Amino acid sequence: MLCAENLYKLGNKLNVTRQALSNWERGKNYPDIDILVKLTQIYNLLFDALIKGDTEVMKKINKDAQALRKQKKLKILDISLIVVIMTAVLIPFLLNLFGKQHFLNSRFMSILIFVLVMYIMIASLWHYRLGNPGPLNKRAPLLIPKSFGIGLTINPQNPIGLALWVILLIIVIATFIPIIFK
Repeated sequence: MLCAENLYKLGNKLNVTRQALSNWERGKNYPDIDILVKLTQIYNLLFDALIKGDTEVMKKINKDAQALRKQKKLKILDISLIVVIMTAVLIPFLLNLFGKQHFLNSRFMSILIFVLVMYIMIASLWHYRLGNPGPLNKRAPLLIPKSFGIGLTINPQNPIGLALWVILLIIVIATFIPIIFK
């Protein structure tokens, strides 16, 4: 254990409270990876010498790394959804702006809208599954808050909700197939 004065100095160097340091010492919680790196620099230690043998720290580091990877995937998916939605808005606007109104009523637009709607539905489902991994749960609520915007959406964690998602995809496909292949 560190004495109060050393604890205070170390807390200042790491920009953390004495209580946080005390909690780390007692094993109540563990420092983030960036704090561990600072500790190796302060005490001139090798990183694995600091954490070797401490399975709890290793578990936390792995858990943090998994969370970062998941956040990165969600961010990429969010950006792709925004790009797809902007494309759905910009293409008809640009076609109208440049006097190509005949494209707006063509098979091209039907195919474009179909692809965009399918992508948005599948990406929304994937977004939810990335954010909430796990098996189907009969006790999961059927309706949940939307990832984007206001309101509720169907919960794919619920077996009935997943069935509704599949039915909606089939309805979208059945609606657009005759339009595309007329």
